[in-house]
Amino acid sequence: MIRSNKSPGLASLAAAIFITLLAHPLPARAETGISSDAIVFGQSACFTGPNRNLGLYYRAGILSAFEERNREGGINGRTLRLLSLDDGYEPEQAAANAERFAAENDVFAVIGGVGTPTAKRIAPVLRSADIPFVGPFTGADFLRNFDRFPNVINLRAAYLDEVVTMVDYIVNDLGKNRFGVIYQDDAFGRSVLRDFQIALNAHDLPILAKTAHSRNTHAVHAGLFMISKADLDAILIVGSYAANSEIINLSHSLGHDYIVANLSFVLSHELKKLVENHSNKILVTEVIPDPNSTSSLVVQRFLDALRPEYGEAETVTALVNEVALEGYILGRFVIDVLERMEGVLTREQFMNVALSPDKVMIDDWTLEFAPGTNTGSRYIRLTNLGE
Repeated sequence: MIRSNKSPGLASLAAAIFITLLAHPLPARAETGISSDAIVFGQSACFTGPNRNLGLYYRAGILSAFEERNREGGINGRTLRLLSLDDGYEPEQAAANAERFAAENDVFAVIGGVGTPTAKRIAPVLRSADIPFVGPFTGADFLRNFDRFPNVINLRAAYLDEVVTMVDYIVNDLGKNRFGVIYQDDAFGRSVLRDFQIALNAHDLPILAKTAHSRNTHAVHAGLFMISKADLDAILIVGSYAANSEIINLSHSLGHDYIVANLSFVLSHELKKLVENHSNKILVTEVIPDPNSTSSLVVQRFLDALRPEYGEAETVTALVNEVALEGYILGRFVIDVLERMEGVLTREQFMNVALSPDKVMIDDWTLEFAPGTNTGSRYIRLTNLGE
């Protein structure tokens, strides 16, 4: 069972998700996760550990889309189901989960993974098993190599897009040019570090200071002390909300006046709760619409989908964030692909339909895959914690 001591609302969310899974027992084993009455998808994500909210919210969004469709009869009478396994945001456990999906062959596709280091271990295992890997919550560049990973479908913009947007804004709009970086020392951090250098090279600027910290740790303070000697204007922090918030709070307590840049992975909803001093100098890139927007049709539909499934007001409020909305969009995309498939449902047909060059409209949200690519969006929205 999933447990969380984050808040009563989040605990209720975890219980609601667990009950949803229990209410739909898995079908008898089918070769591709499809039976006469169900289509089963797998998921490996973090549901425990310091970054568990990323996995909990992402899964809640997917389930909201699935349950919304299930109330309407599913896909041609087949119920949509989600088998979720916890990897704690640890690559070894993520690899074990992927190997389990490949060995049991009881899911049609794997969707909604969370993180770059975990995706780096999941994607090759699923590629070897010819299992689609859809909507990983990461902008890592290696997953966008369609020749290397023809089984991967990315629905979000790349981290390079986010970093370029951030750097261009800080240089061109804010007039700052002395950059440093504190990054998570794994596939995520190193990938973004390369993107950061590319973005700065476009302005003929160097990285003046850099330091790293381990994944899933709170021991992040030393990095800030190390780069503080470089007289920086701006720092990019490449990590999760737990680590980034500690660095930001320490920076403020020490009197630093940095512009602090964060990527979408940070989960701004959680970052804002943990940061003690909200400021327009704390920047966050987002890759989907504002989940509080009253003008967005997909957001309106998302909010409507939450209410029947999660009835407690506190729980519904907690789910109104970018990660849950992204999970909902992922769920809706999967449903859209299934609706467009004809005849016998196969994984190969799913990939062909999903990556067809036709625009996919999810209400007013657009996804479009150029021929020979596996990324459907380059949308970036720049926000700050002072808003």
